[in-house]
Amino acid sequence: MGTKSIRHVTEQLVAAQLAAEEGLAGVNVYTGDSAEIQTLPRVVVLAESARPPGDLPEGLGNYAVGVRITLLSNADDTTLADHRARCAALAGSMYDVALLQSAFTASTDALLYDVTPTGEDDGLDDRSWATVFTYELLACLNPVA
Repeated sequence: MGTKSIRHVTEQLVAAQLAAEEGLAGVNVYTGDSAEIQTLPRVVVLAESARPPGDLPEGLGNYAVGVRITLLSNADDTTLADHRARCAALAGSMYDVALLQSAFTASTDALLYDVTPTGEDDGLDDRSWATVFTYELLACLNPVA
C-alpha cells in the first residue's frame, strides 16, 4: 500500500470535518500524533487500530479503522449543558456519512464506505468534562493515489 497509512489518512480527514463543524466553533481539533500544545476546549481524533474487516477479502486495502474521539471542555468555564451541546454537534457530524465520504473521495488517498458508532462515555477529570466517542470506519486505502 505504499507509504500511506490508513490511520493517518483517517485521523486527518475526520479532524478536518470536525474542525469545520459549526457546533464546535472555538474548539481546538487535534490528531492523535499532534505535537502542538493542546488547550481546552479540545477534540482529539485518534485512529487506534486498523485491521482487515471480517467480511471482506484481506490484502485489497480494506480496513476496519477503530477511531476514538475525545472531547474535553473546561468545567470552570463551560456548563455541562454546553459540553453536551458540543457532544451533539460532534456526533451529528460523524453521522453525516455522506459528507465524510466526500472528504475521503476528494483526498484521493482512501474511500470511506461506512461509519458505525461503537460507544460514548462521559466523565469529569481534573476540572474538565470529558466525553469519549468510539467509531469503526470501513475504508479502503487507495494504493495508486
